[in-house]
Amino acid sequence: MVMNKRGQMTIFIILGIVLVTAVVLYFVLTKANIIPPLLTPSDAASELRDVDEHITGCLEEVGMDYVTILGLQGGYLSTGPDTFRMFNDSQVSYLCWNQEGIPTCRNRLLTVNHMEEELTQSINQALQTCINVYEYSDDAEAATEWDLDVAINRNSVTLDLYYPVEITRGDDVASEDEFSETLNVPLGELYEVSQDIVNEHATIGDFDQLLYMLSKLSKYTIYKHKPYPDTVYQLKMREQDYVFQFAVQGEANV
Repeated sequence: MVMNKRGQMTIFIILGIVLVTAVVLYFVLTKANIIPPLLTPSDAASELRDVDEHITGCLEEVGMDYVTILGLQGGYLSTGPDTFRMFNDSQVSYLCWNQEGIPTCRNRLLTVNHMEEELTQSINQALQTCINVYEYSDDAEAATEWDLDVAINRNSVTLDLYYPVEITRGDDVASEDEFSETLNVPLGELYEVSQDIVNEHATIGDFDQLLYMLSKLSKYTIYKHKPYPDTVYQLKMREQDYVFQFAVQGEANV
C-alpha cells in the first residue's frame, strides 16, 4: 500500500512539473511573438473588420440582385406601361420604338447615366434593410445617412458607399468612412453591343447577329428571338453568364 501511494505521488509530481513547464514555456514564446496567444482579445480594429465585411457583403448581395434585374429588363428597373414586353418571365424593355409603315425604328436613347441613377436609387433603398453595424459591434457609432455612388464600367460595376463608422473601446479607436465593392459583370460592354444593334435597326431596319459576332471574333454570344410582332435580343460574353436582353418593337399586322 505504501509503495502504491508513493507511485501515485510521483506521477502527480511529474504531471505538475510538466504542466508548470508548459505554462511558463507558453508565456515565454508568446512574449517573443513566436506563437500567438490562445485568446486574442477583441479590439476596435478587429470589430471594424467585421463591420467592413458586413457592409461590403450587403453591397455585393444587393448590388448583384439589381444589376442582374437591370440586365434582364433591358437597362430599366422601373418599367412603365407599354414600354416592355414579357419574355421568359421578365419585363424586357423596348430600346427601339416601332415607326408605323416603315421598317426602321426610333432609338429610345437609353444611357449609362440613366442606368446608374436607377441602380443607385434601388440599391440605396435595399441597403436600408441590409446594413446594421450594431449587430457586429456594440461600440460602433455610425452616421445617420450615407451616400452611394454607382459607376458602370465596361467589365464591372463599382459601388462606393460613403458612410462614416467609428468604433471606440476605451482608448482604442478605429474608424472608416468609405466602403466599396466591385461586381465583375460586363454591363457596360454589353450595353455598347445593344446600342450597335439598336442603331442598325434604327437605320436599316434589321440586324445580322451572325455577321456581327464574326466581326467581333466571337467575343459575344447573341441570340435573336422573334416573339410576334417584336424582336428580342439576348447578349452575353462568350464565357460569362451575365445576360443583357432587350426588345425592338415591331408592328402588328391588322
